Amino acid sequence: MALTRDVSDGIMTLTLDDGARNALTIETFQELIDGFDSADDDVRAIVLAGRDGALSAGLNVKWMASSTREQIRELLVIFGKAVMRIWTEPRPTVCAATGHALAAGTMLAMACDHAVAADGEFAWGLTETQIDFELPQFALLLTSHNVRRDRLEDLLLPGRKVDPATAVEAGFADELVAPSEVLTRATEVARELGQLPARAYGGTKQRIRSLGASRILEGLDDDVEALTAHIPG
Repeated sequence: MALTRDVSDGIMTLTLDDGARNALTIETFQELIDGFDSADDDVRAIVLAGRDGALSAGLNVKWMASSTREQIRELLVIFGKAVMRIWTEPRPTVCAATGHALAAGTMLAMACDHAVAADGEFAWGLTETQIDFELPQFALLLTSHNVRRDRLEDLLLPGRKVDPATAVEAGFADELVAPSEVLTRATEVARELGQLPARAYGGTKQRIRSLGASRILEGLDDDVEALTAHIPG
């Protein structure tokens, strides 16, 4: 995975691009953490973008299929740390979901303060049930803060895959635009949010999210241990 970093007029844009569907790996999540940590004081807001046609289709399941239980645990732990790092970033964060945003891709979108979805034949949703995998606690925390309560179980329990319009209606994302306009619109929103008083914005976000994030991080190892207990060693 190549994560590129660009800073222009106070907006830092981090772009995921592996040349395919942006399957997420241990290395990708570390790059995301490092990318967010690299923002200096001149950065007022952060945009997380995907390549044309894909924010991310989720974790690299081919790698997982050939990996040991311990390797999968390592992947899930750093996954949880990465989405909590994004979710608790004090600056405004906006996701430019340029196409498919499935499973972990949906979680990346929800970890941002605002998500712009590309209209078209793209798939969203937390589909883990369909591959015989339980959702980790950090995914449930993100959905509880984003997804409409009356849609949450209907979508999560069967691992339902939805189109971008439904993703916006349910709360996985916040607005829908043409694919060619996603990055432009996400940058506009980032610029608007970045003009708000930084202390108040970051402080309010911390008050909303810090307790939940701390609880997730404190219990992350135990949660991942329980999630992977059924995987042969």
